[in-house]
Formats: sequence, C-alpha cells, structure tokens
Amino acid sequence: MPLTVKDNLYVGGLRATWGSLLFENHIAPRDDIAVERIRAAGAVIVGKTNTPEFAISAHTDNRVFGVSRNPWDTALTPGGSSGGAVASVAAGMTPLAIATDAGGSIRRPSGYAGLVGLRPSTGRVARCYGFAPLALDFQAIGPIARTVADARLAFAILAGADPRDRLSFAAAAAADAAARRQAGRSGPLRIGLVTGAGGAPVEPAIIAATEAAAAAFADDAGCAVAPAAPPYDVEEIAGLFGGLSAAGLARVVAGHPDWRERVDPAVIPAIETGLAMSAADYVPMIDRLGALRTAVPDLFETVDVYLLPASAASPWPAATRFPATIAGKPVGPRGAALFSTFVNALGLPGIALPAPVDNGALPIGFQLVGNYGDDALLLDLAARYEAARPWRDRWPALG
Repeated sequence: MPLTVKDNLYVGGLRATWGSLLFENHIAPRDDIAVERIRAAGAVIVGKTNTPEFAISAHTDNRVFGVSRNPWDTALTPGGSSGGAVASVAAGMTPLAIATDAGGSIRRPSGYAGLVGLRPSTGRVARCYGFAPLALDFQAIGPIARTVADARLAFAILAGADPRDRLSFAAAAAADAAARRQAGRSGPLRIGLVTGAGGAPVEPAIIAATEAAAAAFADDAGCAVAPAAPPYDVEEIAGLFGGLSAAGLARVVAGHPDWRERVDPAVIPAIETGLAMSAADYVPMIDRLGALRTAVPDLFETVDVYLLPASAASPWPAATRFPATIAGKPVGPRGAALFSTFVNALGLPGIALPAPVDNGALPIGFQLVGNYGDDALLLDLAARYEAARPWRDRWPALG
C-alpha cells in the first residue's frame, strides 16, 4: 500500500525538515517505530507531507516548501498541522497517510477534507526516534484515511507496546482493560453531545452538521444521545498547551544561535516566552496536568463517548494563519481548536469523521472522543456510523 508520512516524523534516509529552515537539510538517521512497523507490513512510503514550522500552526505553510491547499477548494487551507497529509489522501494521491496530533492536528484537517483521522490514546502507538516533543506527551502518531476500514487496518499495524517506549506498555494495558469494560457493558452506548464550550464562537453550520451526526447515531446505531457539558475548561487547556509548547519551542532553538533569522517571525513570541520561563512556572503546569488526568474516569461516569465538532471553524484562505472571525466574532490563533486540544491534554483517543452535509458543500468534520484505551470502541462505533451514512464516493472536484 502506498502512503505518505508527515515531515515531522523520521523516515530513515529521507529529509525530516519539521517545516523549518533550521532543519532544511536534516536527514533522518533511522525510522521511528511507527515507520518501522508500517514498512515491515509492506507499505511503500512515496513521500513526506508538508507541515507548518514545528507542526504547531492551524494552517500549513512554511519557508521550506510553501503553502498547502485543500483539494476541495484550493483557495482554502487544509488546516494544520497535518495539512499536507490530508491533501495527499483527499486528492487521491495515496489511500493513507501517517501523521501526528498534538492539539487537533489530525482531527481538524481530516474534518476539513472529508476524511477519517484517528488520534490514538497517548502511548498506544509507540515512538522513540525523532524530534523532541514540544508539549510533553500531547502528540500522538495516527492514521488518516478515506474509510474507517483503512484507518483500522493502519492502526492495527501501528499500535502495540515496544520496550523502547515504556509508556506504550501502560497504553496497551489500558486497551486490554477497556476491552474487558466494553465486554461487560449492557444497554445502549451513551453518547454525550457537546456543541459549545466556554462561550466561544462556533459556526452555525458546524453545529447543525454535528447535531445531524448525533441524530444518525441515535437513529441508525441505536445509541442513547443526550446533550452533555464540555468535559474541560477552555481557558485552562489553552493555557497548559501554550505554556508547555512555549517551553518546548525554547528547547528546539537552544542549539541554534541564529534562530531568530531562520524561524517564522510569528513563532518568535512563543519562543521568547519559553526562554523566559522558570522551573517555578513550568512545574505547576505538570502538576495540574496530572490532576486533570487523574480525574478522567469521572468524565465517563454517565457518558461512554463524547461527540463534538472537530473544529469551531470551516477552512479559511490557504495563506492565512487562522480565521479572523468565527460566527462573526473575532478569534485568536487557537479559536478553531476549541474542541480538540483537551483530547491531547488528557491523553484520550479521538476520531474525526465526515458529518452529513448537502451535496456540493465543503466537508464538515465531527469527532468521537473516548476514555483512555477506548480506541477500538471508537473504531467500532465509527464503522457503524459509516455503514449507515457512507461517504467513500464523495471526492473533491479536482481540476
């Protein structure tokens, strides 16, 4: 099977630029574990896919390779940071892409391109070799595909424990526990529908499409769907992601004395924040993150799976970093990420799927989010939805 690999992952012998002039000529010395596994299964890696610098932007553009565009409308962005990955699959270049998701970077672009994008539970896909993480373990490796079956096939190859990544053993144990939990469950699956969080703006068309997807689960999949409160505090999650990634960016540039001349000027303020950060600033973020993760089981006492929009915004012009407004209200760089980053902070699995839309309309994605280890449950539920509301024949009108 031909596939692509995002340019922040190591494929031995190929460039790994991370979308940055700092690494423009960097050659990966070896495969990361996920790449090892997919190669061993017979996949043919046909190329790397574009990512914004350091894979930290909501759109995909950089000074190494330029802008990536959405095959559904090339004036628009495919999102970020896996914009090149979804473009390769949506345009029919490959049936599969391997990418990363640290704050929604698989799920939001997949939603913009009418694809399936899986962000596995943290540690479920082992990793070891590659660029240093920016925000602790927020980033996970996962597949992007046209169908749930293809995503499941890739995930079966990618997932599993490896002694080079101790976290992968904990994730494998959580998956086993989740399987036992689901085997003992009775009654319909409980889905909590979330269409807003923290009073932040969401495009009305996205809310309507998400509600249509929720209705499909109730009508066609026999699920018990009910409105639910968002299982996170928007400002808190944004603060944790911003602080931890700023520290990570500071680490990246530490060995490059000329970094100010070579990185995207828009990233410099975050780097400066990280360079000025003290241990007294950093350690409390780790403590708070640990407390949030400890409380995860409470979030699933009355809900088995959360159903939310993949993004608060539809795609915007390709060369623009983020939408200036959502639903007529001004937003900042993370406005579109309203529903995505909490998944990474809590280490949960999330899968983006195409919502029902009118023929000829741009795709709108929604996501299912499960408890830690519930990756298989999400894939099963996604397959049931796809069987009832198939989309595999919906292609962008290229040319």
